[in-house]
Amino acid sequence: MARLTELEVRSATLVAMIALLGLSGCGQRTPDSVIVALGNEPFWNVRVTAHEILYRDPEHQEGYRFPLVAAVEEGDARVFRTRREPHADDPGPRILELRIRQGVCSDGMSDREYSMNAQLKIGDETRTGCAYHEAAAEEARTGGQ
Repeated sequence: MARLTELEVRSATLVAMIALLGLSGCGQRTPDSVIVALGNEPFWNVRVTAHEILYRDPEHQEGYRFPLVAAVEEGDARVFRTRREPHADDPGPRILELRIRQGVCSDGMSDREYSMNAQLKIGDETRTGCAYHEAAAEEARTGGQ
């Protein structure tokens, strides 16, 4: 039986790692898919894009921009934890944590059902709501056109 060289072993390991990474992403959206989380009482929304995480509420229409971070898998949730370093005269939140779980969710104010549940920690407050993939919602609305 032939022995593998160190280069062959490393190559095989690399191929296996790439295959596992590819499989671990099954069922997840591509990086250009925007995740939108929203809630009411109080109203808020968070958009996770390929470039940033943006938090908005009625009092802050321009929103607060947080650096994009990769989601961490914690049990059945995908968790985005990020922080921003605002200027001294900016009283806005410094820390944001968005926890997304698969499961049917209703916003309680409309008949609309969403595909995910959301929990938002913004500053010292914790809020609950729903979430969805914007690209999937747009595709469903337009029929893939």
